[in-house]
Parts: sequence; C-alpha cells; structure tokens
Amino acid sequence: MTHLKLVPLSDDGRLAVVGESHYQDALRLAAGGRAFGTDFEDHLPTTAVLVPEPENPWDGNAVRVDVLVGNRPLKVGYLSSTWAEDYQPELLKLRSGGVLGTCPARITGGGAKFYGIYLHVAGPGELHARKEPEDPVVAKLTESDVLLRSAWSCTVTKEENHQDVLRGFAPAGEQEYREVVASLAFCTIESGKYQGRQAIEVRLGDRRVGQLTYAMTERYKTMVERFAEQNLAVRCEAYTTRTAKGVEVELLMPRNPGRAVRRGEG
Repeated sequence: MTHLKLVPLSDDGRLAVVGESHYQDALRLAAGGRAFGTDFEDHLPTTAVLVPEPENPWDGNAVRVDVLVGNRPLKVGYLSSTWAEDYQPELLKLRSGGVLGTCPARITGGGAKFYGIYLHVAGPGELHARKEPEDPVVAKLTESDVLLRSAWSCTVTKEENHQDVLRGFAPAGEQEYREVVASLAFCTIESGKYQGRQAIEVRLGDRRVGQLTYAMTERYKTMVERFAEQNLAVRCEAYTTRTAKGVEVELLMPRNPGRAVRRGEG
C-alpha cells in the first residue's frame, strides 16, 4: 500500500463490513479501547481504505477493509462477497492508476459487545476517485440548489418541539437509521443567552425540525449566507434515529466551511 496514493472516493451511501469478529484487536486499537452507543451520533468517525484482493485464495473477488490509525493501515474486515464482486473491478481500475480509495467510516460497539464498522461510500456503478473540488464544501451544485459535502456529524437541537414532524421521517420497522435530506435556513433564537440572534434552522420536507446551536451556527453561518446570496437552496445529507428522547436528526456537514465559491468563480 505504501507506493499507492490514497484518494477519497465518492461517499454517498452506506455499506456494511463483514468479518469484523476476526479483527477485534485492530478495531479496539482504532477505537482507543472505548465503547460506543447504539445511536448514530455515538459512533466513532474514522477513515477506511478499500483494498482489492484478486489474489485472495478464498475469494478472488475479495475487497479488504482497512482503517487508518495515523498513517498505519489496520485490517478490520471485508466487503460481503456479493458486494465485493461488484466493487472489486472498479477498485482494480483505480489501483492500476496507482490509487487506493478511501471513504468515511464509523466504528460501533465495544465494551461487552463486538466492535463493528460501516462505510459511507457510493455504489459500485457510481464509484470514482473524488477530484479535489473547486469548493471543498460542495458535493453537488445546480442552478437552484447546493448539496453540502458530508464530512462530519453535526447535532441538531430543539427536536423535542417537533416530534409531530420528525415521526414522519423516522426509521421504519427494525431500521437503525433513515437517510434524509435536510434544508438549512435562518431563524431567530427565542430564549436563553443568545435570544434575538440568528440560528441556522433545520427543515425536513420544508418543515422545521430543530436548529443548530449558536456555536455551530457561527461555524456555518457565513457559508450558508454566501449560498443564500446566490439564491441557492442549501441542503445536506442527514440521518434520523429513534432514541429514548424521540426521533432525532443528525446532519452530515462540511468539516471546514471557511470557503464557499460563488457561481462563476474558479
């Protein structure tokens, strides 16, 4: 792996990893020995590397999953044989060009439970090495909308006041989570230390479901304002989960929102 360049892959979607029970020591090391809860926001973000293994004696279609601890890759599992058969040809194309693909991942479990891990990566038909974007906060841009890049989790507050709306976006049946797309706008903080100031409002289906904290609003405010000035609707990927407090929503947002390219720049 040392002579291959690590390049982020398109990261829309979620994919399970199998065989983690055989690599608990590696996952424990990657997790720092900590245990993580059952809610999405409790899972540990990390970076995974997808390594095609056509030479694997047990499965010629195998795709190994490593996690990076510093610059050190640790083997933590494989894609299922069904998925590996589809992903490996695309990953081999990348490797022939001197590239191994990486993607965001999250570690679960620990403590009395086995560690697990899942990936955020596009389907094999949409898999490609992601080019460094002109604007690092943008995943997709149209004439009317901007979809923000998914890089880290951002918590929403005040959801308890909007359970009537959130129940319509709750995971179905035994689903652990549900993928949704949230819209971001501005609202006025109604009470507390920052009463009267702006907060970023979170909407699902054009209905309010909560808002960002004042600190997170300050982090993302300039970025959202810049897109609003361009008459763009600002959207981001998100997940809903069921918790003891009700249905909650977690946003996937850019890690570094300091730059936002205006249409026509670059």
